[in-house]
Amino acid sequence: MELPEVSCSEIIESIQDKLPVLFFVFSRGRTETLAHDLGREWDFLNAQEKKTTESIIRVAEAEQPGTFSGPGWRNLKRLLLQGIAYHHAGLLPPVKYLVEKLYSRRLLWVVFCTETFAAGVNFPAASAVFDSTRKWDGHDFRILQNREFFQMAGRAGRRGFDRIGHAFIRIDSRFPEQTGFFEEKGVESVSGRLIISPNTVLSLLRYKTDAEIDRFLNKNFKIYQLNKKKDFLEQELNTCAGRISAMKATLCPEGQTLACPLERNKARRQLRRYRWKNNKNKERERLQRQLSATPPKKCPDHKKCLSVSEQLLQVQDHCHLLKQEYAAVSNQINLIFVEYKEVRDLLENLGYLKGREFYPRGLFALELHVQEILVTEIAFSGLLEDIDPAQVSAVLAGIEFVPGKNAQGARLELPALREASLIRRELLSLGVPERFCIWSNLPGSLAFAWYNGSSFAELQEMSSLQPGDIFSIFRREIDLLRQIERAAAGNPGLAERMRSIRARLDREEIALSF
Repeated sequence: MELPEVSCSEIIESIQDKLPVLFFVFSRGRTETLAHDLGREWDFLNAQEKKTTESIIRVAEAEQPGTFSGPGWRNLKRLLLQGIAYHHAGLLPPVKYLVEKLYSRRLLWVVFCTETFAAGVNFPAASAVFDSTRKWDGHDFRILQNREFFQMAGRAGRRGFDRIGHAFIRIDSRFPEQTGFFEEKGVESVSGRLIISPNTVLSLLRYKTDAEIDRFLNKNFKIYQLNKKKDFLEQELNTCAGRISAMKATLCPEGQTLACPLERNKARRQLRRYRWKNNKNKERERLQRQLSATPPKKCPDHKKCLSVSEQLLQVQDHCHLLKQEYAAVSNQINLIFVEYKEVRDLLENLGYLKGREFYPRGLFALELHVQEILVTEIAFSGLLEDIDPAQVSAVLAGIEFVPGKNAQGARLELPALREASLIRRELLSLGVPERFCIWSNLPGSLAFAWYNGSSFAELQEMSSLQPGDIFSIFRREIDLLRQIERAAAGNPGLAERMRSIRARLDREEIALSF
């Protein structure tokens, strides 16, 4: 029978002597839902604390009036005055900063937050509560890694206030086996990553000698870890081979022949299987002749041989797995060099360079750090110079944007968006990997409206995206405009155009500093 879920109110009641608490939730929407649920039953602030909180909020509202508005803000404000908050990446930075400020002033007692709060903000609590230990990783639900759990649980325990920190996990009765049992000794090691992007290849060819490139590909942290693992597996394989040789030496010479009672028993079982399949099986006749021609050995201690043979099979199986893992690690090492060559060949085929000679496209892409090939081709198509700036803004807003499954919004039928889509499709048809052509037309309507003077509140009405996501789209675009401006140093007209668009976008809520 499925047990009823323990409510947040019940959890807080049971640990009310261990507040403040960071309540970790792996869904933005659920952080808000749980905060509102708790707010219907709890109020942690006395009259003086409410007055102080109100004063801090008023200052923030006066400094950035456009940010602190709308029904979402009014609901959060009500919770803040009760000592409750939520914190996730969908909030605008000034709102997150206000929550962090109130928490640091000890005016918040329960904060429902996603794991990003533990990663980027150093605010300890008396307790950490986990709504679940299962999280969506973009492909499937999985149990938290030890490293993830202790990163969050490590927030529990305030220096100078708490002798110990407390961590609590809400058990989901539907998945009791997935509660998670975490061990500090089992914390996963940090893994090296080496991403071979077009900019990586261009920068190496532009600024490094062949020897330096070879050293970069051979001596980076990822290759170091893989080589270390390869050496360890090689030692294990040698040890395994030694064990196999030693075990085989203890078996009698006839141990692998039909003279051995154990092998004869195997052969008889095989004959019975053949009998059921086909009475005229040639393999059966051959095996029968071999049994008749081979006299059995009288072996009083065949049980010992049986035990050694079983152990030998286990060791051989283990050795086979080690060989597979060794081959996989070796393949990973080789893949770095293969990937480097593939990207270099791709750039040559697209006309970015030849050997060490850089062509205009290559020099342009060298200054970019995001979707270098796609952005370069859009720039060299003339699209950024031939259309009106609002449409340029719409096109560039979609660079490296991946819509979530619930992302919705008004889609504009702009000529520039259609042209950008055609450029992307053509690159894909030329063999450019999809990871180098990430683009969506979904943010285009937001950028077009923002460039033409719409308010941030109007943008929110146009899309299902949360305020923090809209903010991130524009901050990424503004950074991309800076990159294109730098890449277009030899084209003053294009550089000035990018600078002008950037100035137009970098205003009001998007330009807030705090």
